[in-house]
Amino acid sequence: MSDPAAHAERLRSALVEGDAAAMATLLHPDACLRALGKTLQGAADVQAELLAATTRAAWQALRWKPAVVAVVAAGAAGRAARLLGERAAGTRDRGLVVTLLFDGDRVRELQLQRVPPPPPPATAMVLPAALRDLIDRALVERRPMLMAHVAEDGQPVMSYRGSVQVTADDQLGLWVRNAQGGFVRAIGLQPRVSFMVRHEDSRATYQLQGRARISPLDEDRRRIFEHAPEAERAHDFAMLGVAVLVDLDHVEGYAGVGPQGQIGQIHLKRSA
Repeated sequence: MSDPAAHAERLRSALVEGDAAAMATLLHPDACLRALGKTLQGAADVQAELLAATTRAAWQALRWKPAVVAVVAAGAAGRAARLLGERAAGTRDRGLVVTLLFDGDRVRELQLQRVPPPPPPATAMVLPAALRDLIDRALVERRPMLMAHVAEDGQPVMSYRGSVQVTADDQLGLWVRNAQGGFVRAIGLQPRVSFMVRHEDSRATYQLQGRARISPLDEDRRRIFEHAPEAERAHDFAMLGVAVLVDLDHVEGYAGVGPQGQIGQIHLKRSA
């Protein structure tokens, strides 16, 4: 076959210019387009997707490097090409990697993969309302938060914690039933802990990092115990546990995933 990189450049040009006739000569009748959460089959559907106004605008905003011949799992050298579109300087656009697999001189498959954008600038440590609700309802909605801490022997340990709750704009609380357990002893030596919360339907995903400490205040004990889900309180009717407060230092994540990738990104950082 002729140079696949040259064919890739012609397809990119046809898309950016909106040249349907040129694109039709480049696509195989059974062309397939694969992207995150989307698969299209047939040249007509693939062409309609590539020539849509939103697709063309997104490609036009990128800075494209020259196409190169690629070696991929689905084909040998000389049967694939790759295009790399980089975001323009000063923007938060997502870059794009386009892998083209050929059948003869026509594109049989296009694989579109977005490149993550740079993290947003750090802002003050104030948990947004949507994240607060996600945390407070985690166990009730059957998705307890995952916590990591460092054990006394230095080994990282992970566990699900059902009582995690927001106690302030920059703080979490949780009820720990075993007041003499390994976790309580561990945070006395190394207070740094991390949490992960994930909502599978929206794909909202957040990581929270901070420093844990036992609160000696009766007010904190009552407040954190009473705000824990009923299923957690039922494990400790006698309130033999302890209230743990976590002062957050760093939070990052996103509120969901849309056609263009992550949406609602946050990057929160405690001031020095």
